[in-house]
Amino acid sequence: MRTTSHELHITEQDILDYAEVSGDHNPIHTSLTEAKKMGFASCPVHGMLVMARVGGYCRTYVAQGSFIYDISVRFHAPVYTGETYMLEFETSDHENLQFTLTLKGGHIVMKGTAAMTSR
Repeated sequence: MRTTSHELHITEQDILDYAEVSGDHNPIHTSLTEAKKMGFASCPVHGMLVMARVGGYCRTYVAQGSFIYDISVRFHAPVYTGETYMLEFETSDHENLQFTLTLKGGHIVMKGTAAMTSR
């Protein structure tokens, strides 16, 4: 079993850029007032943006030259800007990855798996 870890940071500009390209302008992601109305401590990052970053790390650092053909995630807590997260991958065969996104200090915010295939 091989384990690889990387720090993950998402900025407010990342959220604005993602909203622009995705068309997802839900105000909980960009307005602190709206986010707090919904019970969030701050504006949560789009879940699909987090998944896209994880997918990018899978291809770049873990299974170079591979494609993700299946990904499954479960969020346990919101992801916020201004925080440092640790993304840890475990793999034994470069085709099936398990990953965990943890807030520094050990709180798990997301877990998932990715199935990869080479070109």
